[in-house]
Amino acid sequence: MRDVKEMVGLLMRALDHAEITEEEVLNLEFEADDELLAALNEAYVHLREFVRDRDLRHADRELDQKECEALQDSLNKIVQLCEISG
Repeated sequence: MRDVKEMVGLLMRALDHAEITEEEVLNLEFEADDELLAALNEAYVHLREFVRDRDLRHADRELDQKECEALQDSLNKIVQLCEISG
C-alpha cells in the first residue's frame, strides 16, 4: 500500500502545481494486481510526460490543462480502485 501512497502523493503534488522532479518519478516502485496495476502504470506514464513537458506546459496553458486533467483522471482511478478493494 505504501507504493500506492507514494504515487498518490506525487499526483497530488503535481496537481497542486508543486515541482516534481524526474528523479522522484523514476524512483517510484509499485506492485499491484490487475486493474490497479494498470492504473498505476498509466499514472506513471502521465507523470513522466508531465515532468518531461515542464517547459512546454509553462508556455502553453492548454497543454498544461490537458496534462493536469490526465493526472486527475489517473488519481481518480487509483482512489476508486483502492476503495473497491479496501
